[in-house]
Amino acid sequence: LVAPARASAETRAAGGSTTEKKGKVFLIGAGPGGIDHVTVRALRLLRACDVVVHDDLGASDAALLDEAPPSAERVHVGKRGGDARSWTQPDIDTLLVSLCEKGKTVARLKGGCPSVFSRARSEMDALARNGFSYELVPGISSALAAPLRAGFPLTDAKVGKHFLVCSAHDPSSIDFAAFADVDTCVFLMAGRSMDAVCEGLARGAGKDGSTPAVVVRDACGDEEAVWRGTLSSIRSRIPKSEKLSPCVVVVGEVCALGDGYDDARGGDGEATLGRDVEPGSVAVSGDLDLDLDLATGTACGGMLGFVWGWKLDRG
Repeated sequence: LVAPARASAETRAAGGSTTEKKGKVFLIGAGPGGIDHVTVRALRLLRACDVVVHDDLGASDAALLDEAPPSAERVHVGKRGGDARSWTQPDIDTLLVSLCEKGKTVARLKGGCPSVFSRARSEMDALARNGFSYELVPGISSALAAPLRAGFPLTDAKVGKHFLVCSAHDPSSIDFAAFADVDTCVFLMAGRSMDAVCEGLARGAGKDGSTPAVVVRDACGDEEAVWRGTLSSIRSRIPKSEKLSPCVVVVGEVCALGDGYDDARGGDGEATLGRDVEPGSVAVSGDLDLDLDLATGTACGGMLGFVWGWKLDRG
């Protein structure tokens, strides 16, 4: 991919500008995992940064981190339960402020989307208190990606008119009664609390044991796995030897829409255009005439909205 932003970042790092630069932090959603699931804007910002401060889940992919300039410093802050390498949130806040004081442009890579359980507010407040600019850059949350990886949409006109997303990190703090009239219940960070979540939905929310349920581990990642069942049976469908973290639990009638998806997607489940295919190397047949240019962010052709976020001029 052509990356003029990377070249400009390297020029700055080499002292190409004598103007004192004020630091700024971009709070970037890195998606559920892998370079295939980040936005074009995320890549542009990553290629133009001085420092990458990245989480563990969804933001430590080697190919993704390689998109940053070779001169950019990489700081792994963990943010994963039980990982001794994880930094505390106050320490991360202090680090971001310190980097801004040094005039650095920081790509703060967060797994998923900054809008969902990412501690974004703490970092926003720390930067604002110290007079530094920041920008929030959307990413794909695992709450949205996991259902698709299991073959069903999170909403449906007939059986999924609303959904509720909740952290299951501390199930004792969940008001399960609030899920009673919700069509689709989504729980993140549920690997260690599956039993409590299932019991809470059954007793606290009055969900029937026959309600379809799906567990997706490491959505879009190398260890992705999908288990299907019902609220009463899903736990027994997962071998006790299986590691569940990170996982998303979805309970609701929409889960049944994914039955048969493993066969529908064909073969071993790999996408037709996999990671071994260079962008732009595949000819598109038919009446589409697209000219994609990541460097300028333009796409010329006859398909409106080909990629969300790219400028599109009709050819």
